[in-house]
Amino acid sequence: MLKRTVSIYCMVAVVIAGCGDTRERAGETDESLPSASHGGTAVVASLTEASSMNRFASVDDISQELQNHVLFTTLIQYDEQLAPIPYLAERWDTTAAGDDMTLTFHLRADVRWHDGVPTTARDVKFTFDRIKDPETGYPRSSILAAYDSAVVRDTFSVTFYLRRHPGFMDPWQAIAPMPEHILGSVPAPELKQDPFGSESPTGNGPFRFVEHRAGDRWVFEANPDFPEDLGGRPYLDRIVYRYIEEPTTRLTEFLAGEVDVYLIVAPGQVEEVEASSNARIVAYANRNYAFINWNGRLPLFRERMVRRALTLAINRQEIVDAVQRGLGQIAKGPVPPTHWAYDADLEPLPFAPDSASRLLEMAGWVDSDGDGVRERDGAKASFELKTNPNPVREDITLLVQADLAKVGVEVRPRTQEAQSLGADITNSERRFDAFVLGWQTEYNLDDHRSLFACSALDGAYQWASYCNPRVDEILEAVSLTVDRAQTVPLWHEYQEIIQQDQPYTFLYYDVRANGVKYRVRDVRMDIRGDLVNAKDWWIAPEDRR
Repeated sequence: MLKRTVSIYCMVAVVIAGCGDTRERAGETDESLPSASHGGTAVVASLTEASSMNRFASVDDISQELQNHVLFTTLIQYDEQLAPIPYLAERWDTTAAGDDMTLTFHLRADVRWHDGVPTTARDVKFTFDRIKDPETGYPRSSILAAYDSAVVRDTFSVTFYLRRHPGFMDPWQAIAPMPEHILGSVPAPELKQDPFGSESPTGNGPFRFVEHRAGDRWVFEANPDFPEDLGGRPYLDRIVYRYIEEPTTRLTEFLAGEVDVYLIVAPGQVEEVEASSNARIVAYANRNYAFINWNGRLPLFRERMVRRALTLAINRQEIVDAVQRGLGQIAKGPVPPTHWAYDADLEPLPFAPDSASRLLEMAGWVDSDGDGVRERDGAKASFELKTNPNPVREDITLLVQADLAKVGVEVRPRTQEAQSLGADITNSERRFDAFVLGWQTEYNLDDHRSLFACSALDGAYQWASYCNPRVDEILEAVSLTVDRAQTVPLWHEYQEIIQQDQPYTFLYYDVRANGVKYRVRDVRMDIRGDLVNAKDWWIAPEDRR
């Protein structure tokens, strides 16, 4: 049954665009869209709580999706081929001289904040300046590493000065400008804590903020004043995003009709959703990978020989088969198969516990007292493996515990509340031994600086405390080369180095399976996100609750 599911719904890691809105019932085609199909509420649920609608404070995936596709308007969007298309910016100009270039956006004049104030170039520059300001503490500021400064030309034009970069447009499909007239007076160090993000976010997108109940839901309603050229008022009256931590509860409410879109269906639930007469699975290979981060500050994880041994000892295919139910592909490194820089010829490290044992012996980790756990210099090969409350990741920690025990390494699994875990791992003290999490790669791969560059060792996301000067050289070189073809050999070398050094054990590239009720129509999901066309979803009058 699982293999049939994978085949039908394109659940292979080489899929870039999702399977889209698969309909098999009569009358459910785009041509059935009424001329005035306004009305209805769609309830979206997932296992992650959206942390904030404040762009300066949030980096979690669902918060960014709600910001960029529901509440706010980004300067550009990506089409299905990942080419930039106008959105808040109706056009743009570029000039280049040597390694320097300028990028000027000309904004639409008809996009207003939901309190009626026009969205202007000052809002764009304000957002840019705050992200670049170290006092803001924006954790993914590397997304603007190529950018130096911004100048407001007139009310609706802003110019950026930057180094030439192959992905220079990418930040502007990810960063939604924030309202200067509301947040401009907030000191940079206080932006993250400002109540704007959770109590009164004022957007300028197709939906307006209505309500936030912490630990429960976010509610948004259609913006009747959204420009017609951008699609006008959304068809739905409301979108409700619900945080439902327990997977059985999510499935029960989805099948009972209380939830319309179930994001990240638990692998063991896919067949049950398939069997439903009023729902379908929409699946696509995304930009996410699951990994184990090793704290390179600790003696056990300091040597790449040991980190490599740990990877060789973990049966990653079993994790894909048993935990993910086949929804994934063994990972080679931090560049997913959906990206043009992916090295398809690089072979993943094998499952080889005997080789792992030999490497540990060579590194001086031996079980001298016969208790089943290796030691070196009086220290045990024992560590705590953390993760957040997530059944898939909790199962992974148990499988890793069993695998590593066979090569003399003791693992102590621990589940820690998500916000507390986030605080521990981003703290400069790195309050963890190792952890299992997932990461969504940026389109332009600039996030790799935050993750693996020596220059980012003190940053919030350099969890592995990993430093290889050649990696820094490559990341700098690719950031200065506009021609993608010239960067491919460098990106391939980079992936080979990361595989050799194993700052992480890369577990698998993710295949996202989402459940969608048939009553919610024209739902498109692909590498760009789950809510990428939420403003175009609609519910026929006879299907509304």
